[in-house]
This record gives sequence, C-alpha cells and structure tokens, in this order.
Amino acid sequence: MKRFVQLLPLGALILLPVEVVQAETPEDPIYVKTSNGWNAAYAHGNEYAEFRVIGNGAKLQDAYHILLQKGVGMMVSFVDKKELQNDTDLLAAHAQWEINYWHQHASRVESNTREDLTGTRKDLKVTEIRVYNDKGAQMSSYLIGLAAKDGVFVLSLSPTKKDIDPLVKELVSSFKLVPRTLDAEETKRLSSEAKAQR
Repeated sequence: MKRFVQLLPLGALILLPVEVVQAETPEDPIYVKTSNGWNAAYAHGNEYAEFRVIGNGAKLQDAYHILLQKGVGMMVSFVDKKELQNDTDLLAAHAQWEINYWHQHASRVESNTREDLTGTRKDLKVTEIRVYNDKGAQMSSYLIGLAAKDGVFVLSLSPTKKDIDPLVKELVSSFKLVPRTLDAEETKRLSSEAKAQR
C-alpha cells in the first residue's frame, strides 16, 4: 500500500510554459496547461506517451503525482522491460509484476482485467487491483499500461470512490504512444496545440 500512499507528496513540478522550448528530451513528465486541464507527455528513449488530464479541478502535486479530483490520485511511471519476467507480452508481464508486488505487501490480492474500459485497443491494458490488509480493509487501484518499445508507460489511479470507470475511460481515450523523440521541436508543437486549446 506504500506505493499509493505516496500519491500526494509535495515536490518539484515541471510545468512547460507555452513560450519556453527545451533543448533536450526531458527525463520527467511535462505538463502544458489547457483551458480544461493539462496535456501531458512522458518521454522514454525515442518515443513518448501522451495523455490528457481533463478538468480544471486537477492539481499537479509533482511531475509524477496528480490529484485528479477529490479522493482520486494518479501516479505516472515507466517500467523498463528489464524489470519484467516476460517481454513477449509486456502488458501481461507488467500487470503480473504489479500483482506480485502487492502479494508481498498485503494479506490478500484480487485482480481482474477491465476490457470494458479499453474497448478494442490492444496497445494498452487496464487492470483493477484490490488489496486487503490483515484487518480486511480494502484499497483499490486501476493500472492503465501502455506498451512501448522498451517497457510500459503506466497511469496508476488510486480512488477512494468506488465508481471511477468514466474517468478511467477518459484517460484511456487520450493515452497514446507517439513514436518520436520529445525534443525541442516536438515540445514546441505540443505547446502550440495547447495554446490553440485555450
């Protein structure tokens, strides 16, 4: 449960003003403010994941943690395929890797794949995980994994609410892999798109 307790720390935040252009590929996720939330990009190697956080109520805690709405936090991460046991099916391997982690830290773990939230997409997977402590208290999380060349980009949602399916679907619809380097030119393009959305 420690992973999701870390969802709301305060720390450094990387915001990309529309006028600024970066010279190198950023190591941390970048966020560009729009009229209705944030556009985000997280680079790894010569590709990056792009997603949108819809709603002006979303609050960035740091580059990796977002309070999406009251009671729902999200963590952004990348899991290198070297960490996974099976690199032929990175999404299944990532889900199992997360489940194995929770088996070491919880009394009981339940999980299921939520194909109803992914539609026909095969490039990503949504896994709902429920963990229980020895007193029976439950914590749920939703892992949205997006397959990449060298691993899996992950959006981990930890709700205190029961029904966040619409929010997960919204994130799934915007979560995509872009097969380009997030360099200065690409960053400028993303900034221009965000500026047009204002």
